[in-house]
Amino acid sequence: METYECEICGKKMKTPTVAVKVEGAEFKACPECMKLGTVIERKPPQTTGKAGGTLAPIRYGPAPGTAPKAKPKNYFAGLENEIVEDYDVVIKKAREAKGLSQEDLALKMKEKAALIKKIERKEIHPEESIIKKFEKELNIKLTEAFESGETFQHRKSNETTLGDIAFVKKK
Repeated sequence: METYECEICGKKMKTPTVAVKVEGAEFKACPECMKLGTVIERKPPQTTGKAGGTLAPIRYGPAPGTAPKAKPKNYFAGLENEIVEDYDVVIKKAREAKGLSQEDLALKMKEKAALIKKIERKEIHPEESIIKKFEKELNIKLTEAFESGETFQHRKSNETTLGDIAFVKKK
């Protein structure tokens, strides 16, 4: 008769052990030690049905062609516009023109009043989703087209930078 040994406690038994994952490591455990981790489900090897009984290849992940590949996230989407410099004043004037308090505006936007207050005091820079909510509720425009030349016009030092010496090879 075959005996099995628990790899955790060393106990010998007549019943088969169970594959268990404990803190990232896999062990064959007795029913008592099995509680220390999560049971790993093992499927019996599939046969191809050939006379030799050779094993079928194991595939990991979804079968080819079943799951659509996710498109890579564009981290630069939306960077063509930037928020206006005096967004705090624009928001406050538009809110007051509509006769709304900060709390009323927060309720309409489904945001916290503290967020509105901090944005109007220019303590925090609003996220894209919040900017869109302001534009919708107050009927204002908080973004403007970003001109790439603006960034490099205001260089104060005359020191050489990497951009001054880099050459771009075009194909």
